[in-house]
Amino acid sequence: MKSFGNLLTALFGALTLSQRCLGQTSTPVVYEDPDTGIVFDTWSASEEVTSGGLTIGFALPSTALKTDATEYIGYLQCSSTNTTDNGWCGLSLGGTMTDSLLIIAYPYNNTIYTSFRYTTEYSKPTVYTGNATLTQISSTVNSTHYTLIYRCQNCLSWTEGSSSGSASTSAGTLGLGWAQSIAAPSNRNCPDNIGFREHSSESIFVADLSSEVANPSYSEWAALATKTVTGKCAASTSAAVPRST
Repeated sequence: MKSFGNLLTALFGALTLSQRCLGQTSTPVVYEDPDTGIVFDTWSASEEVTSGGLTIGFALPSTALKTDATEYIGYLQCSSTNTTDNGWCGLSLGGTMTDSLLIIAYPYNNTIYTSFRYTTEYSKPTVYTGNATLTQISSTVNSTHYTLIYRCQNCLSWTEGSSSGSASTSAGTLGLGWAQSIAAPSNRNCPDNIGFREHSSESIFVADLSSEVANPSYSEWAALATKTVTGKCAASTSAAVPRST
């Protein structure tokens, strides 16, 4: 079993032009969620790339293609083999492992939990201490997939100690990275103290943004984000992060 640091080293690596088409195309597919009406730019990895497939989506404030946004509404659909051992998936908002805000998501007891992580070195990321906030709009878990729609505030610029970075929406592209594992993490009731299993697949790519990604209805959609999922962490262990699995 590999350590989480080794997993993310393999996962995110360095973002290069040759990785533009690794795992999925850069061109987005516009998708409207039927339950919320939120319109996303989405990028999918096929079942040939990762077991069961994976889809990432972004919706941005109306001015985001002219002025860099600091938040977004996200769509994340990852795969599982059953309703018990659902696995986990990860997203890098800067594309690379280091100096990028990382989001880990996994389902447990019909709920999707998330954890912000950060690292400046090629070692296991620790819990991010910046002011990013993730609030859920909707989540579903079944025997084949788990899907999360969420608002991520202060997520497109980040600071951890003396390290900082950002994703420029006005550039018209985003560098993104993802990983997926069918094996579930351990200690799933506490997102900040989970132990990770080996990932099954990973990719880094440049995501082109369409003209529809920045939407005048963004504020209305953002107001749908009302659920915060924190998990149950014992007071003595809630800040602890395991060094290896």
